[in-house]
Amino acid sequence: MKTRVYIDGYNFYFGCLKGISYKWLDPVSLIEILLVRSGAPESALDELAVKFFTAEISERAASDSSSLNDQRAYHLALYNHCQDRLQTIKGNYSIDKTKFPKVELDERGKEKEPKFSERVKIWKMEEKQSDVNVALEAVYDAVTDLTLEHIVFVTNDTDIIPALRKIQSHNALKQRSPVKIGLIIPMRKSDSERKGNQSLKDFADWTIKYIHEEELQISQLPCRVAGAKSAIKPVSWFKYPDKVEEILNTLSQKGVEGSVPKAWKWLERPLHHADGLENMKGIPADLMDDEIALGIIHQHVKAYADYKKRS
Repeated sequence: MKTRVYIDGYNFYFGCLKGISYKWLDPVSLIEILLVRSGAPESALDELAVKFFTAEISERAASDSSSLNDQRAYHLALYNHCQDRLQTIKGNYSIDKTKFPKVELDERGKEKEPKFSERVKIWKMEEKQSDVNVALEAVYDAVTDLTLEHIVFVTNDTDIIPALRKIQSHNALKQRSPVKIGLIIPMRKSDSERKGNQSLKDFADWTIKYIHEEELQISQLPCRVAGAKSAIKPVSWFKYPDKVEEILNTLSQKGVEGSVPKAWKWLERPLHHADGLENMKGIPADLMDDEIALGIIHQHVKAYADYKKRS
């Protein structure tokens, strides 16, 4: 069943990834896992089957000075790794000044209605166009690609309901074979305080209501994604960033490996057996979110750096 997937990147980030160490995500790999869990029969992802909608962060609004470079590294990693299986479609990030009513209490201590509250000037920062782009791309594909059988939305944003309604209306015209609609709500199962929008579910033939952290964990990109220009996972995106940074600083010293990219290449090889050092199975670069493994890797890195400096 020919399938196309539309991921609202910002909705996915804030609903599923913010605050956890699985941001270096391979969306295509995750979608393949979720399609199996959905029970949708024989879903097939062809070229450019996954469309990822996002916008570049504005330096003016970023709370962390490295946020823009981190996002660019991630987008480069997607380009290098997914190639013709994923298409990134960018909107923009707007920053405007506007006035909104602030929350005030009346003489009885109750909150005033907005119309009676003082209006204050604020910065309004928002990602623009992604929901419109998702809707346009999905409806256009459903109408023009007669081989398309299955459309999957990854969002919890009700702004795309008109697009779902339009696809259902087009199905009802019977001008082509009907397009099935799937919905993946970008929420972690562990986040019990949030719920998916029922109004979205009502338009879908099937719904995945949450994503397991284990599914995010096994859908991670390699820490270094090779290409004409390699993309490297930001240190702050690891579970134990201080420990990872210490390892990279030691390896990238002059006289050791000399640079961060070369340090990652070193970490992509198995550890050598050495007297007095504990060993482990696996590739160090694949175990950089494991606290015990990081301790072992750090021992080997220090010993290797000392050896290189002596020789």
